[in-house]
Amino acid sequence: MIEIEPHYKPILLEALEDMMYKLSLQLNELKGKPLDKERKALTQKQSEIEKLQHIISIYPGEADN
Repeated sequence: MIEIEPHYKPILLEALEDMMYKLSLQLNELKGKPLDKERKALTQKQSEIEKLQHIISIYPGEADN
């Protein structure tokens, strides 16, 4: 596991939130269409970002020390 300096935690979470928003816009464009390769890849990426957000959010930070 990598170490994250506590002062980077909020900025990382914000960046991931922005990525999730962009992904949701892309997925929304594909809504109702067949589950093709692109849509599967975007859905997988979304899942991985959600996991990463969870890992970072539970990572001990400045306020937790």
